[in-house]
Amino acid sequence: MSSDRSQLLRKIRQSLKLALLPSARASLPPPLPAQETDSARLAAAFIRELGVVGAQVKYPATPSHAIETILDLMRAAISLDANSREAPGIICWHDSEFPLPDLGPAVRAAGFVPIDTKIPGDRELRRARLQELEHAAIGLTGALAGLADSGALALLSGPTRPRLASLLPPTHIAVVSKSAIYPTMATFLAAHPNITHEASNLVFITGPSRTADIEQTLTLGVHGPRELFVVLVD
Repeated sequence: MSSDRSQLLRKIRQSLKLALLPSARASLPPPLPAQETDSARLAAAFIRELGVVGAQVKYPATPSHAIETILDLMRAAISLDANSREAPGIICWHDSEFPLPDLGPAVRAAGFVPIDTKIPGDRELRRARLQELEHAAIGLTGALAGLADSGALALLSGPTRPRLASLLPPTHIAVVSKSAIYPTMATFLAAHPNITHEASNLVFITGPSRTADIEQTLTLGVHGPRELFVVLVD
């Protein structure tokens, strides 16, 4: 090792010993007990944290109201041309993956057409499918869980749960069961010890996609959806 390099590394080691980290001054939410099981308290904390991270929350009173709420969100998110013969395309999970059994049929009855996320091998078919997916305005998913202390959603990919639904469209609508809210990530992982063996992709989504440049200018939607709606259902 050259003497210059040795001196440089020595200076870095000495500097690290003297480095002082500033104390955190963030206003933190009250911690939830690790074994908290009160569903009302968990839901209230989850809704509060979703607001903090920039997600918009809906908590309909009944399943039918929840379905109508979701359809209203979808209509607002997509621009429907009255003169166009093309149905609005969306990327969504399979009907069986939603905590609302009638949601899938209601979505299709409203004129929304789920896009097949499987990419063909043929070049021309592949190009056409990618163009379809590129123009999808809405991703509609369920969620394996919600985390009350951070407002995060846990999504597990699979054959009936395409990961593109929560990544590609500018608007992501997630339907979450109130019974699937956990106090913390630790309690969620303790309840699902083999979760990482069940699929190739487990993600925790906390609010809309955010990015910032060196000037600290925050921009939404660069690396994912710019809007996140969470519909909480009993």
